[in-house]
Amino acid sequence: MPRLKKNQQIRLVDTRTITVIGKLGEGGQGIVYKVRIDDTGEEKALKWYFIEKIKKPQEFYDHLRHNILKGSPSSAFIWPEEVTEWVDNAFGYIMRIFPDEYKSFSKYIMAKSHFSSCNAMVNSALNIVAAFNDLHNKGYNYQDLNDGNFSIDPSNGNVLICDNDNVVAYGKSSNVLGKARYMAPEVVRGDKMPDKHTDRFSLSIILFMLLIGNHPLEGKRTNVPCLTNKHDRKFFGTEPLFIFDEQNTGNEPVSGLHKNAITLWPCFPSFIQNAFKTSFSQESLLNYTGRLLEQEWIHLLIQLKSSIVKCPHCGSDMFVGSNGITICPTCKKGIAAVGYLRFENRSNVEISVPIFENARLFEYHMDENSKDYQTGVAIVLVKPNKFGLKNISKHSWTVISPDGKMGIKQVGDVAILGINTKVDFGNGSIAQVVAN
Repeated sequence: MPRLKKNQQIRLVDTRTITVIGKLGEGGQGIVYKVRIDDTGEEKALKWYFIEKIKKPQEFYDHLRHNILKGSPSSAFIWPEEVTEWVDNAFGYIMRIFPDEYKSFSKYIMAKSHFSSCNAMVNSALNIVAAFNDLHNKGYNYQDLNDGNFSIDPSNGNVLICDNDNVVAYGKSSNVLGKARYMAPEVVRGDKMPDKHTDRFSLSIILFMLLIGNHPLEGKRTNVPCLTNKHDRKFFGTEPLFIFDEQNTGNEPVSGLHKNAITLWPCFPSFIQNAFKTSFSQESLLNYTGRLLEQEWIHLLIQLKSSIVKCPHCGSDMFVGSNGITICPTCKKGIAAVGYLRFENRSNVEISVPIFENARLFEYHMDENSKDYQTGVAIVLVKPNKFGLKNISKHSWTVISPDGKMGIKQVGDVAILGINTKVDFGNGSIAQVVAN
């Protein structure tokens, strides 16, 4: 493949020209250059392929053009914008450049980058799942989901997703199986090609690594001197075992080696732990059944977002469970919510918010069809022996007391949260106060 030179000019298929500024990076499929669009001066990234790495170059070229015409599933994807003309039997495509504030997912895994808060971390998980929900709803499969696909702004959890050139429509294949340790076991075993169901398994791997900080299938039994292809097939294909499998502890985390998993797993509420237990059960690993849909993850992650509070003893961020006592991971003291606001289940997932100081509700809680997971609409306030929910939304609520009396709470008002009180937020969204 001819490597491009600085100041070399390339023509796009829409007749615009670009000029090479310099090299940004290099991977298995090709080289990424920084380029300038000549008529506007705007800078872009150009992925220039190692043509010998592509099995059917013309077919792949046509595939890129098709995806460009169809358009990006959401703004989270660094989607191909235009392909180049062929140059010496090679080609590439242009895309947005990652802003400097975004850090690669691998840096978070290696603890070279850190989130500014628990809220930013959970936001990043939500943003990743929401993006793949949009992707699958538009009829695409990602096929090669791994730790190299994401860059995240640590201050707020905003996510950008790259390497979208292998994305294909349902029923089609890019002939890319994926990256070891992220592929679904059935793909590793050779039982099937990647599709949206295998995407969902890979997504659960990403979420576990993002939140828990270790790989969900790498524990005691995978602690070998060198992971060979034979080991990869065994540990991630034919005999995979979740590190927190309750029926078989043969792959549990090793002290000193899997410190994140040992430390962080107990910090998460049971509904998150149970979601991962389901995602990495033997039924999921070997029979690829029971995997969570993106919408189920969204419900669970918003519930997790609403459970972020400050420990009243040490002031550190923590997740407080709706039921029982939660141990603060920093000071090790127990705290408990007095109860929780329980909504109707969504996608068979229980939706609740703990009644604890500064716990928040979001637009999502007001309207089950809302995709706004960030805008706060209510906050739990505390006075001695009294808990209230302040309306910081743009709409009035109806509060229904246990004896059936109704009252209206305008924006800025506070609804007292007594046991069995109901709050009607409108749009059919009603929450009931339930004791812990």
